[in-house]
Amino acid sequence: MNTQKYIDKYLKFLKENADPIKAKKEKEYLYSNFKHFGLYSAKRGEFFKKLKDELTALSKANALTLAKTFWKRPSFEEKAFALSILDLHKTELDITDMPLIEKLMREAGGWALLDSLVIPFMPEIIKKDKTAFDYLKKWIKDSNFWVRRSALLAQLLFFRVNENGDKNLFFELAKSQFNESWIDKRYKTNLEKSRARFFVRKAIGWTVREMSAKDSKSSYEFLKKYKNKMSGLSFRDGSRKLPDRYKKLL
Repeated sequence: MNTQKYIDKYLKFLKENADPIKAKKEKEYLYSNFKHFGLYSAKRGEFFKKLKDELTALSKANALTLAKTFWKRPSFEEKAFALSILDLHKTELDITDMPLIEKLMREAGGWALLDSLVIPFMPEIIKKDKTAFDYLKKWIKDSNFWVRRSALLAQLLFFRVNENGDKNLFFELAKSQFNESWIDKRYKTNLEKSRARFFVRKAIGWTVREMSAKDSKSSYEFLKKYKNKMSGLSFRDGSRKLPDRYKKLL
């Protein structure tokens, strides 16, 4: 497989369609340390669509090699392309791929790449091997708030369709984050502390909200019981899609 062919072709596309003004705004918005070309996801999708069949036909080994190669590239768009390649092969991922998932998770640098990694890929691995839940138990104790966020979001797709997930585990992980004293110990600046609190709180609320669509009773009971212990953000997000009959009881 000629990986350089794909890199050259995509880099040419990025340079031809770069928007420096949007790139600057996007980089600032995402607090990104990566290079940005400033292409909308829809525009990048047009390029990817032309190669989709070709990339889908790759063996798992070649797909992983190509994804790793793109991930090592300096730009946000190239790293996003790496995740798009992996997404085509996500049903082939298994527990042996967890070292790679962890590596990418720790290098993602923010929600835009992180969520596109953890949310779609972790359910595929967990379905094949329940020992993958052990990673979530480890991640929730990590000193990096993005890793803790990953632990909270890893089952989101399960809860969206009410299948395969471990709700009790999620509730335990979520409850463990109500005490945010670790944030003040770990982070120095007010911006870092604020972002850590926001993204962990948001992950709790988002996941409970997704759960409420198919299992409103479990979501309601969790929100009701811990309303005074969780953040207002988690509570508001988590209760947003509850049926009115439950909202009235909160």
